Amino acid sequence: MNFISLSNVFFSYDSTTDLFANLSLTVTDSERVAIIGDNGCGKTTLLKILSGDIVVNSGNVARNATIYYMKQLYEPDSKSGGERQRFELARAFDSGAAILLLDEPTNNLDIDARRDFFARMDAYPFGVVIVSHDRELLGRVDKIIEITNGQLRTYGGNYDFYVRQKNLEMANLQSKYTDSEKALCRLNKTINIAQNTRQHHEAKQRKDIATGKRSPIAANALKGKSQETEAKKRAIIQKKIDEQLTLQQSLTDQMHDDKIKIPVPNKPFYSKELITISGLHFAYGDKVIFDNFDFTMYGGTRIRLCGKNGAGKTTLLKIICGELKPDSGTVKTFGKIAYLNQDLSLLNRDKTIIENIMDISECLKHDAHVIAANFGFRGNTSSKLVSMLSGGELLKATSATVLGGDNQPDLLILDEPTNNLEIKSIAILEDALNQYRGAILLVSHDEIFAKNIKVDKMVMI
Repeated sequence: MNFISLSNVFFSYDSTTDLFANLSLTVTDSERVAIIGDNGCGKTTLLKILSGDIVVNSGNVARNATIYYMKQLYEPDSKSGGERQRFELARAFDSGAAILLLDEPTNNLDIDARRDFFARMDAYPFGVVIVSHDRELLGRVDKIIEITNGQLRTYGGNYDFYVRQKNLEMANLQSKYTDSEKALCRLNKTINIAQNTRQHHEAKQRKDIATGKRSPIAANALKGKSQETEAKKRAIIQKKIDEQLTLQQSLTDQMHDDKIKIPVPNKPFYSKELITISGLHFAYGDKVIFDNFDFTMYGGTRIRLCGKNGAGKTTLLKIICGELKPDSGTVKTFGKIAYLNQDLSLLNRDKTIIENIMDISECLKHDAHVIAANFGFRGNTSSKLVSMLSGGELLKATSATVLGGDNQPDLLILDEPTNNLEIKSIAILEDALNQYRGAILLVSHDEIFAKNIKVDKMVMI
């Protein structure tokens, strides 16, 4: 059997912190394996170690297989992102390698291209290892490997199996936390009972001294012995309390909840026509994108624009927002509109999260701190420069500025919002959008995301 094997591998990009420590893993030519984890956890690095593009600091790496590594596409070229992605995927499948390593293979693919990719992957006779946040793709694998704090956890099933197992793990953690709470309650009750018993004994001794039943010397000797015994018991109980508190902190860290809180604004959302487009004509030079195109959208609705790569979905969003001017036709918008483009470039990257919230939400500093806290930026984290944020943090910060205050938009326009986000951030975004009560105009290749945010209607262009 062809395989790639890692044994006791250590790797770091500097001499201070190991990205991976004592890591062991084997993948074979008969498996469909997905690697998942938070941004920055080392998913792409692990692919590069498997491929041989990165040499580990220590440990054993064995490659008894032909390997084809398709890197994630970042740099634009003369071809569109979707066309280049299809070309690179075709090269990978045509290679016939025993193990394919694919980094975010479904990024930039339209519906037809995704269908073709899934068909070729399902038919590929050898092993495939992917890094992906695409839950539809993750539903087609045999095994999921999760990277957490430099360690690997393997789940022997697809994404649905993984979710069920994670839910069981969270329920087990919650059960342990509840048991710990009960134990703390019992320990504190024991301390209170011991304290009340001591106070009762001391009161009786004072009474015995007053009535002459016991001499002060004998009473003090008994009191000293009693206090010594109680101190030992108290020390034992306090140690148990400290152990429970340490356990609770560990459980709390593992149950960390990144969900955000969106306020319900006092103002009503715009309920009539938000967008009216009539007879739109737009072209890039000789290439006509829209010819006599009509489109209407009403408040409170959620619409997904669909079409092949290059059909003009992003172009239409830019025309609606006024970034592009139509050659002819009318484009009318009503109410407040917020546009989150693919680059999430709404925020000023030279300012802090708080400063951006104050500018865009038009609120005072105190209110900006409340908004930041509702979106998970507490304490000093709210003072981070936007330029220093990770992809998931940038998404949450952008959402905070747009949705965190009372002046929420009547229409939120989203262009491929899940691109390059890890699964946790996608889930956070879904939760936020399901709290939001305004209209949504969406461009996305992510079928599950569109379903989870309750899109009402699809429009083909």
